[in-house]
Amino acid sequence: MEDYRITKLRAYLFNILSTLTKTTKQINANMLANDIDNYSLDKIPTQSVVTKWISGIEIHRDVYSFRSRKAYSKEALNNLQNIGFFEQFENAIETNNKAGNLPDIKGIESIECLNPGTMLSNDNGNAATFDIQIQITYRKNNNEREVSL
Repeated sequence: MEDYRITKLRAYLFNILSTLTKTTKQINANMLANDIDNYSLDKIPTQSVVTKWISGIEIHRDVYSFRSRKAYSKEALNNLQNIGFFEQFENAIETNNKAGNLPDIKGIESIECLNPGTMLSNDNGNAATFDIQIQITYRKNNNEREVSL
């Protein structure tokens, strides 16, 4: 797999999901499968550069929509579990961030959830699509020269 930020973020999220659920089937990119407990990591177009310094160092950000398809019913317990999953997910990211447990991305400074997980739609009565936005912030030095052998 290529050395992209999204692939490294995906690997990081797999580790978080493995601690929260035993039923994770896949984390796709820009495609949410119809099966329950599937996920998709979709890049949201945003202004990438947050700060620029005269020295050539810049602070950048990437924002992603992390979508999931979860079981949905009229039963409150099921829907409370869905909301609880996103609370646990957000807590895991906050805990990792504070401990310096970050995705393996060059120059990364932080990862954070920008909002709590929210139900976007009830797809067919048995499943619903949920979404939470994730932001990574990383430092980039435009004066560094890449050396190729």
